[in-house]
Amino acid sequence: MVHDTGRLLKIAARQLTKNFDNFARQYGLTATQMSIIDHLGRKQEEVLQRDLEQEFNIRRSTATLILQRMEKKDLIKRTPAQIDARQRAVVLTDKGKQLVGSVSDYMQLQQTQLQQQFSNTEIALFEKILHYYMEV
Repeated sequence: MVHDTGRLLKIAARQLTKNFDNFARQYGLTATQMSIIDHLGRKQEEVLQRDLEQEFNIRRSTATLILQRMEKKDLIKRTPAQIDARQRAVVLTDKGKQLVGSVSDYMQLQQTQLQQQFSNTEIALFEKILHYYMEV
């Protein structure tokens, strides 16, 4: 039996993104924008643009484009960071904050559904495999 884990992971990632996009579309968002709103909504401390680049493993130019589009939709604003004025802090606007609950509920539902299908041991092993791929 031939294993093609990488290919299956790629297909699963595409499907997960499609599912996220389908949910996000009702709010005029993309899956990535939704994930950024979720991330910002969970953070209590200042979040820098470079933090988002690292968190989502995206290039600076990609992050800039995504965040510019989110600014145009009045979901976030970027300001000079308190700790280093050369860096850009990213904060949710009131409009962005209004989406946090719905986005968070959707993300939690996805996690709950996963936990209903698989044991904690299986999920831990899967996460170990994902971390392996993320570090290669």
